[in-house]
Amino acid sequence: MNIVLINPPHTAIGSRVPDDHLPPLGLLALGGPLIDAGHQVRLVDAEFGPMPLETLVRDALSGQPDCILIGHSGSTSTHPTALAIARMVKALEPATLVIYGGVFPTYHWRDDALVHANGPPRLVPRGLGFSGPRPPPQGWSDAG
Repeated sequence: MNIVLINPPHTAIGSRVPDDHLPPLGLLALGGPLIDAGHQVRLVDAEFGPMPLETLVRDALSGQPDCILIGHSGSTSTHPTALAIARMVKALEPATLVIYGGVFPTYHWRDDALVHANGPPRLVPRGLGFSGPRPPPQGWSDAG
């Protein structure tokens, strides 16, 4: 499976401090086991710059990914940006599975108005995920 991990640009003022960049450890922790399982995995780290959303989505969709995982540790401040990215991806490539994870979607997964606004994302994993992405994503599908 061709998987793209997206670290969205953080909108919190603390993220705009020069040379202040926290690595997307959650996404990296997911990427390793996915690579070990034989998947093609690529990270788009949009925090640098920050990368404009149009550029981010164009980069993420290059190579025709089967699945895009949007995750952030910036929590609430980055939530609107994560949803905007999901909407943009689905508008350009409706068949691409979009998964949204992080602190905010973990705690607000039941709130359709917040997490599932306008359709995407279709899957919201919850919890710390210490066991990694098991079973492998071959079983993932965008059922609806």
